[in-house]
Amino acid sequence: MGLDRGVVVISKLMSLTFQDFLRSVAVLEGDGPDRTTAMEKAVRLPAGGGFVDIQFEKLEDVRLGGLLALPRARVSLRFWDVPENEIKKFVARFDMAFQRGGG
Repeated sequence: MGLDRGVVVISKLMSLTFQDFLRSVAVLEGDGPDRTTAMEKAVRLPAGGGFVDIQFEKLEDVRLGGLLALPRARVSLRFWDVPENEIKKFVARFDMAFQRGGG
């Protein structure tokens, strides 16, 4: 995240389904009409004077012990013209919205 302006990409490997992704994006968006563009398995949201594209990419499930399969996905956040301090704020909001119970 060394750029103050331009494009910054953050990629996260997560255990979630596409339905989980949609639910968490709804939490991230809040009550307001924040979604500016909807794309297949991606969403664009305003962020710090610019915008962020959040994209879901399903990966192969992970098997644990042969019996338990966990969904896996790469979620990429591509920030366009967002200052570094605003990126940090958005990522903190993202992490809260995508947090699931358990511990």
